Amino acid sequence: MKHDPLSAAPRPRPIERRGILKGMAATALAAPLAQMFRMHRGRAAGAAAVPKVVFFYTPCGLEPPLWHPTQTGSTTAAGFTLPRLSAPLAQYQGDCIFMDGVSMYPLTDHQGGSQQMLAGDDKDVKTLDLQLGDYMVSIKDPSPFSSVQLGIQSRISKGGTPTVPHPHFTRISLAQEVFAEDNPLAAFTRIFGMGASMPNANMAALARLAAQQKSILDTATADLMTLQKNLPGSEAMKVDAYATSLRDLERRLTATGGTMSACDTSKFNPTGFTVPQVSDPNQAAYNQTTNKGVVADLQMEIARLSLACGRTRVVTLLFEHTNAHNPIDGLGIFGVHDASHFNAPPGQLTGNATQEQKDAKLTAWENYRVWYAQKLAQFIGMLKATPDVTGTLFDNTILFHCSELGDGGPHKTDRVPFVFIGGGALGFKLGQAINFQGKVPAYSGGMHPGIANLAHSSLLTIVAQKMGLPLQQPLFGFSGAQALDPKSLGIV
Repeated sequence: MKHDPLSAAPRPRPIERRGILKGMAATALAAPLAQMFRMHRGRAAGAAAVPKVVFFYTPCGLEPPLWHPTQTGSTTAAGFTLPRLSAPLAQYQGDCIFMDGVSMYPLTDHQGGSQQMLAGDDKDVKTLDLQLGDYMVSIKDPSPFSSVQLGIQSRISKGGTPTVPHPHFTRISLAQEVFAEDNPLAAFTRIFGMGASMPNANMAALARLAAQQKSILDTATADLMTLQKNLPGSEAMKVDAYATSLRDLERRLTATGGTMSACDTSKFNPTGFTVPQVSDPNQAAYNQTTNKGVVADLQMEIARLSLACGRTRVVTLLFEHTNAHNPIDGLGIFGVHDASHFNAPPGQLTGNATQEQKDAKLTAWENYRVWYAQKLAQFIGMLKATPDVTGTLFDNTILFHCSELGDGGPHKTDRVPFVFIGGGALGFKLGQAINFQGKVPAYSGGMHPGIANLAHSSLLTIVAQKMGLPLQQPLFGFSGAQALDPKSLGIV
C-alpha cells in the first residue's frame, strides 16, 4: 500500500462558515465575508465588495439641449463638454456615462413616468428598487433593510397624507405605493436604531463592534493558516487568498479612515436640525422651503451611511415630487413644477406667458436644475470618500440618475436625462457620452410615434443584471423593438 504523507498529518480542524459568520449578520462586515465565502472555489481572489445601487431621482425633466453633451465619445479619446445644466458634474465626467436618445415607452407625462421610471413599463409591475429588495431577502442577504426610500419633500404635494392623487415613484402594485421617508431624523432613527442626539453611546457601540469583528477575524485567520499548512500547494494558494482577504479586512477595521470610521454615525446632523411636532405635515420643518438644502444633505448622508454600514444595498433617493410645489431657496420664487412650465404664466401650467414672465420662470427653472446637479456631484464626492471592503463605495455602487421626463415644458419622455455614475468595479465603461437617437427602429404606436430612441428598460435591465436579480424574461419591463440587448450598448 502506497504511503500517503498527508494521511499521517494531523487532521486540520474544519472551518465552519456558520461559526465564522455567527454574530455578524447585522454588521457591515457580514456582507463582505459572506460574499467572500460564496466565491467560486476555483477562483483565487481577495475579498469582494457586494454590489449596491442608488436610484437618484430629480423631478420634471429639464431642457435637453442644456443637459446632453453635443459630442459623443470618451474623456480619454475625443472627449465631450457638458452644457450648463450638467456642468456641475464636469469634475466627475470621467466617472459617468451620459446617455442621450433614451425614451420611456410606451407612456408619457408625469402620471405614467413617475413609476414607469423604475418599473420599465406601464404594466402592473413592481418597481425595480422593491424587486431588488425582495431578491436581497430571498438570498438571505445580511443587510437588515431590503431597500431604503428617502425623500426630499417628496410628499409635499399630497398634503402629507397617504392619499395618492396619481402614480408616484415606487410601488408594489398600481394600487399600492411605497412612500419615501421625508423626515431625515425619523429615517436615521429607523435605520440606525438611535437618535441623532446619542453620539457618545453610538461611538462606544461602534468601538465594541470593531473589537468583536477583529476578534472574529483573528480566529478565522488562525484557522485558515492552520489549514493551509496541511494542504497541497494549489489548494494552499486558494486558502492564502482567503487569509489575505481577512487580513485586509482587519487592517480596514483598525486603520484611520477604515471601515469603522466609514460607518461612524456620530457626526450626523452637524447643524442640529430639529423637527418640532406640528399638526399639518405640510408645515413640518423638513417640508419648509428654507430647509430643503439641509434636508437634502441629511438624506444623502443617511444614504451613504446605509451603504457603508451594511444596512441595505438598495437606496432610492427622491428629490421632490413630480408635482413639486416649493421653490428652491434663493434660486427663484416659483415652485419647481410651476417653473418647469416656463411658457405659461406664473401659477399656471398652460397658457401664454409674457416674455418677461417666461424669462423669470425659465431663469428659476435652469437655476433649479443646476442645483440638482450640484447635489448629485456632492453625493458622488461623498461616495468616493467612503472606503468599502475593496476600493470605495463609489467603485462598488451603481448610481443611476433618473427623471420621469425629458423635456419638462411639453412633458415629453424622450431624451430623458439618464446617467450611469460609478460602479467601475462592476464593469461599467465610464467616461462616455453616448447618443442612441436613430439607432433603433422607430416606435410605431402610443405616445411616441416615429421616435427611434432606446427604451430605458434596457438600462434597468443592466442594473438588475449587475445586482444579480433573476429575470423572468430577457429585459426588465418594456420589450419592444426599441429595447436592445444591454450587452450591445457599450455601457458594460
